[in-house]
Amino acid sequence: MYTKPLTRQPIPTLDISDDLSSFRRLLVAAAISPRFCVRLLENPDQAVRAGFGGERFPVSESGMKALAHIRVSTLTAFVEQLDAHVSNGLLTPEYSEVVG
Repeated sequence: MYTKPLTRQPIPTLDISDDLSSFRRLLVAAAISPRFCVRLLENPDQAVRAGFGGERFPVSESGMKALAHIRVSTLTAFVEQLDAHVSNGLLTPEYSEVVG
């Protein structure tokens, strides 16, 4: 019988709350503007840097790297890939190496 008490080990994570806020606003802009949506799908990093309707989308360097790797033809697929990149990016590189 195992009697050692279970303790929770802290899992180091990266704070991406600012990126998530920018990503939400970015996706809303793409949903309401077909022109911006096309720009986002064709060249995400350029679309983010240019902004939309006077609004800027401040995204960290790691967030921009994630956006730069997304190449899809629909907004739905873009959201799916962005979600995958964000989910994979939540853990710090040190922890990802341990579990990966």
